[in-house]
Amino acid sequence: MRKNLINLLVLLLCFCLSSCNVIKYILEPPPPSKEEIFLQRVQNFTQGSLYNINYNTLKLNPESFVDKKIRVFGVIVEEFDRDFLLFTNPFEDNEYGFYRIKIDAPLPKQGDYPKPLKYISRGSEVNVFGIYKGLTTIKPEQISTESKRLNPHIDFTRLRNIPTIEAVVIYDRNDLRLERPVWVSQKFIKENY
Repeated sequence: MRKNLINLLVLLLCFCLSSCNVIKYILEPPPPSKEEIFLQRVQNFTQGSLYNINYNTLKLNPESFVDKKIRVFGVIVEEFDRDFLLFTNPFEDNEYGFYRIKIDAPLPKQGDYPKPLKYISRGSEVNVFGIYKGLTTIKPEQISTESKRLNPHIDFTRLRNIPTIEAVVIYDRNDLRLERPVWVSQKFIKENY
């Protein structure tokens, strides 16, 4: 009789413990999805970047920032094959200058299928987060006649030794909370997705 009672108590204890796990399983939130984990990694990169670096500091002291994560912003004034030219607005940054932004995948375009929710092209205002690579030069003759015509106020002869960034994440300038990237580097996707 006593042995049956002990067995019954052990069985009851096992049942209680297993029901606690069931309740715990029902009440705990589901694990994050692959997309949520990826977006968190994008946010971590964005938050770990240097935000307020003076343009002249990048240009005059480039070796101090090589391979550092930084943020730059401006207007795309010209697109090339694997990079684009970003013009920083002197009224926002108190500096007039250019950034060469290297990309490893094409920017989303309006005609892409399926159509992206947001596309990036010449004239788009963007925040670019990436890795600073030093100074490079773009020949003024590489700038299209259309860009020169649309931007007569910009001095395109100042394209020698401009700060160059390898883009990792690009946000629309109006995305103030930096929640919805419009472009992410293929290398970053392969490493983190």
